[in-house]
Amino acid sequence: MKKIYIRLLLWLFVVSAGMVSCIHDDTTGFVNEIPELSIVKVKGEGVNEEGKKAYAEFMMPVHFEAEVNHSENEVVYEWKVGYVNEWKDGKPVMDSLYLVSEKPVLEHSFNRVGEFLVRLRVSDGFSSAFYYMMVEIKAGMERGLLVLSSDDAGKGRLSFCSVLEDANELLKAKKEDFDWEVWSRINPDYELVDALDMSLMDFGKYKNSVFVISKFNRCVYELEPNTLLVLRKIDLTLLVSELNIQPVALSPCRDELVVLSENGIVVGSQLTSNGLMSDAWGAKMKGTKMYQAVIWNDNDKVTQSMPVVAEDEKLVCYTNLLGKASLDSGTDFEGRRIVNFLIVGNTNLKKSLLVVSQSKNDPGKVWVTNYVSGIEALWNMEVIFGHESGEEKWSDKSYELSAPLTLTEESDMLYNTKYSNSIFYNSGNSIYRWRHGSDISEVELVTSVPGEITCMAQSPDEEYLYVGTYDPAATGLKGSVYIYKTENLQLVNSFVGVADKPLKLFYKDTK
Repeated sequence: MKKIYIRLLLWLFVVSAGMVSCIHDDTTGFVNEIPELSIVKVKGEGVNEEGKKAYAEFMMPVHFEAEVNHSENEVVYEWKVGYVNEWKDGKPVMDSLYLVSEKPVLEHSFNRVGEFLVRLRVSDGFSSAFYYMMVEIKAGMERGLLVLSSDDAGKGRLSFCSVLEDANELLKAKKEDFDWEVWSRINPDYELVDALDMSLMDFGKYKNSVFVISKFNRCVYELEPNTLLVLRKIDLTLLVSELNIQPVALSPCRDELVVLSENGIVVGSQLTSNGLMSDAWGAKMKGTKMYQAVIWNDNDKVTQSMPVVAEDEKLVCYTNLLGKASLDSGTDFEGRRIVNFLIVGNTNLKKSLLVVSQSKNDPGKVWVTNYVSGIEALWNMEVIFGHESGEEKWSDKSYELSAPLTLTEESDMLYNTKYSNSIFYNSGNSIYRWRHGSDISEVELVTSVPGEITCMAQSPDEEYLYVGTYDPAATGLKGSVYIYKTENLQLVNSFVGVADKPLKLFYKDTK
């Protein structure tokens, strides 16, 4: 029996070898070559030239069509999508992909704002090919230049110039690209009156949300990051009802909101789903000017801010760490008037608080004070003021000016690390540059603009200045925005008549 099996196996081997030899013989003739299955590109409205990125509007159908190389065999299509929750190490993190179509052309409406990964798989029974692309679903207000303004009657306005990918698109934008009816169009049920300030939350659960205060309504409006739709109206009278809070400025502080009232009281608490419900440290701070000090900003766009408040001859910083409510400058500025202040420094590890003050008796005498601190000091506020640490961590230089000081309390001060550590500030219709560390008398007038400068901000890469101006003699909308290159203050773009009197402007991005 064993011999029979062996002979049978040998016979099968010989037959197989013969078949192989027939297949690989040297005969010539017509041979059908099956082309390799491949996806060349995906095309459609909103798809970029490379076919790897597309933009579409929320709940509006997309039309994507794939260019596929294949034989005459039937091709099966499989379109899957997945919502990107976050990015880690340059890779998207998402829930599982789900099937949305098995047709050659994808017709699909995305029901969520954000980024989706789209995967196309095609197969013809012999092989398969895959194609990946990112689709960003926009509600229209994800990124761009946002301007808060007010007319002579106190009616507020939001103007917005949207961009697709980055702030550099503003350099080629036109006036017609501005939507200057954002608030009235999106939030018709909310009247925006005496809206004196707005801020972008940079930390925590409410990161990227826009907050706008209304002095008249004594409230804070929280706006959804992608649509600028009012999510809720936070009543500030619930905080300290007996203090008659009328907000004029606000600043984020980690996951808290800080509000400066017209009567000088500073209130605020952690932002919760129930609004601002605590006044635990509100009555401890008073001031006339509040500054949002950015003390940390790393490559992952994790930003940490804290409010610094000036009250005549004292500075107060708030911290909710180490059980401390706030720390102040003590008697460092006794006999002086604090003019303006800001955080300066090239890196996160070397920051300092710079303060310009002026003698109450002699306006020509000016001091420049630097509280030199590392990031640890700015975090816990232990040594930001020299008298807190017991060490001389600060410098205090006096100057006798031959001309009036151009810097005022109303000036916006911006620290720029790109070009010789410059400090830019505005006064009247002029922009001044002051090299950090130089004599304050060496401030130079770098350019003048049409109208009065009412607010300034920097582009995310600090390459450009966004300047808001107001011309009371103009017809129609009297507010404009000019963009200057910080390297040489060359004007690169202008948007004339896109707002009322600008009060605050900044570039916002939900990424």
